[in-house]
Amino acid sequence: MTSEKFVILRGSVGSPSSGALINELRNSNFKVIGYDANPFSVGFYLCDKNYVVPKGDDSEFLENILHICDTEKPNILSPNTESELLVLSKNKEKLNEMGVIPFFPDYDSVSICADKLETEKKFNEIGVPFVRTYNNDDVAYPCILKPRSGKGSQNVFKINSQNELEFFKNKVDDSITQEFIEGTEFSVDVYSDLNGIPFSIIPRERIQTESGISIKGMTIFEEEIIEYCDKIARSLKLIGPSCIQCIKNKNETKFIEVNTRFGGGSILSIKSNPSVIPNIQRIIRGEEVIPNNKFKEGLTMLRYYKEVFVERNNLMNPK
Repeated sequence: MTSEKFVILRGSVGSPSSGALINELRNSNFKVIGYDANPFSVGFYLCDKNYVVPKGDDSEFLENILHICDTEKPNILSPNTESELLVLSKNKEKLNEMGVIPFFPDYDSVSICADKLETEKKFNEIGVPFVRTYNNDDVAYPCILKPRSGKGSQNVFKINSQNELEFFKNKVDDSITQEFIEGTEFSVDVYSDLNGIPFSIIPRERIQTESGISIKGMTIFEEEIIEYCDKIARSLKLIGPSCIQCIKNKNETKFIEVNTRFGGGSILSIKSNPSVIPNIQRIIRGEEVIPNNKFKEGLTMLRYYKEVFVERNNLMNPK
């Protein structure tokens, strides 16, 4: 193994799935600098160095991130929330000037993916099937009510009647109503170079989830899904990691959303295709990536809780 050390600035290290990716990066010659808005973030005790920063929609967030980049000189920056991505994608030029690779798409693509109505419009333009969004007068039940923007399963409800629809519309701000599709749900991890060309595409079945995060999953070779995701990534120029979600049944495949970040279960795809992290390292070196869509099919991930114990006096002062 090479002794060359890479430095990654990684966001939202307090998310439940962050630990596995942090550990994988550190085992692959990365120094991981973590940041999060919550000083109780578990990732602060797994990373090499850490920073508490404001949330992505805070006016001081960008200044904090630029300060960290100036201090730590990371090779690459990988944020992990929609609000962070919207801010940082507008400021990629500043990051490039500092010698930091912004490992995420440009603002136009991030903003499309952050808005489900804009995502649907884009998918219709490129000929990729997307779940239908209903107008107020043509809803068919059951249906799904969800925020127009947002990630995961927060404030997502299956609606069975007009009364339920009216009730939950009052509970969810800026909601949309989409068709309900039964079938197998997939998250597809797509890893692309700095030109938005995919070098690895790995579908994984979401066998069981909690709070929108896959806790049981299996890699599955689905040629149609892979081809669609390749088209999506190229059309949207999805630089870096992205997580594309769809549902497949015996009649059709329909896509639900695109997340321009590492998926919560992306450790499964990385374990199934060991070329992913070496290709990220090639990008840092300025070398061409080596595309590799071969992965270990049927690799299954079963997650469990793992604790980190910290002395009280250290809780508010992450290393």
